[in-house]
Amino acid sequence: MIYNLLISILLFFLKFVSIFNLRAKTLINTRNNINQKLSNNIKKKDKVLWFHCSSLGEFEQARPLIDYYFNNFSEYKILITFFSQSGYDIQKNYKNAHIVSYLPFDKKNKIKNFLDCFKPKILFLIKYEFWPELINQTKKRKVKIYSISSVFRKNQIYFKIYGLFFKKVLRKIDHFFLNDLSSSNLLKDIGILNTSVVGNTKFDRALKILSNNTEIEYVSKFKSNKMCLVLGSVWKKDLEIILKNLNELKNLKIIIAPHKPDKEHLDYITKNINSNYSLFSSKKKSFKSKILIVDNVGSLNKIYKYADIAYVGGGMGKSGIHNTIEPAVYKIPVIVGKNFLKDNDTKELVDLKGIVSIQNSNEFIDTLNFLIKNKKNRNKMGVINYKYILSKSGSVEKIINKINLK
Repeated sequence: MIYNLLISILLFFLKFVSIFNLRAKTLINTRNNINQKLSNNIKKKDKVLWFHCSSLGEFEQARPLIDYYFNNFSEYKILITFFSQSGYDIQKNYKNAHIVSYLPFDKKNKIKNFLDCFKPKILFLIKYEFWPELINQTKKRKVKIYSISSVFRKNQIYFKIYGLFFKKVLRKIDHFFLNDLSSSNLLKDIGILNTSVVGNTKFDRALKILSNNTEIEYVSKFKSNKMCLVLGSVWKKDLEIILKNLNELKNLKIIIAPHKPDKEHLDYITKNINSNYSLFSSKKKSFKSKILIVDNVGSLNKIYKYADIAYVGGGMGKSGIHNTIEPAVYKIPVIVGKNFLKDNDTKELVDLKGIVSIQNSNEFIDTLNFLIKNKKNRNKMGVINYKYILSKSGSVEKIINKINLK
């Protein structure tokens, strides 16, 4: 009751803010008519497998499972829901789903009305998506709920004295497919034993992208026969230590992919580089440009194919390190900022010396120059990264076998 009251207050505040805030307005407007859209595409008699992802990163983790069930269980309809606009906008026409929708706000009546439109057989929650009312209302309808690629840390609310409400929510989940043993032990400490440590589905997804070997013609011509540095998912804090050094790097092609390719970040990049550049979306792209700025979302995991060295953003600020596995699968060295310890895979690869962590601008340029001049070291680090990913793959098959859908 208290939770729903808080959600109601937040929604009221959001509607008020939406009068003068475009982002809040979009958050509300994108959820208009989602029930009608759902009813038009899925009938109540249909058997539905429902995958809920917060955004694009979680979708990529779910994708191997989505593709498997779509291709092997044609009697089921596939529903994908997103919370964020970025994930929805890019995947709203995903070919291996019957419908892609926004998730309603987590208020009792909104979730109930949404669930009245169809009858899910299974709800897959990807990573951290533990919305209390979503889980409560889904369980009331006797739907199986599986948590996929979830990871827990002891500083989370579920493991605090005051986190009883959220512990009860977790206990309604039928099974947790976890990334690591420490997560399993944390859940065990609060009485949750229905867990399997299978690893992260992102490793299987990375290997699939590698095997697809997708060619991006312009990027291939842009790189030509020169070395290429890809700066992936970078934030302003990353750019502050990187951009000042770019002009020192001769005979090197550079691709910059900001995590948020909005006007603010793109303007910051273009104002702080003194080299000629092209925008990925431009019809007037020049192969002779030194720098290519990726001003859209969704292509980075394929662009990494053209990198000889990659820098993955998030580690110079508090936003958290982004996906280092996406570039690492291409057998290349990876550089990250100093704040990476919350990501176990990055931490392990730093320990194995496949990834290098830098503290400041000087360390960045020194590390980069060392790697540019030492092909043997680049290859060695790349092999370490690739072997690590191979050793961690196979989680999708373990999940499929455990669920044993018939």
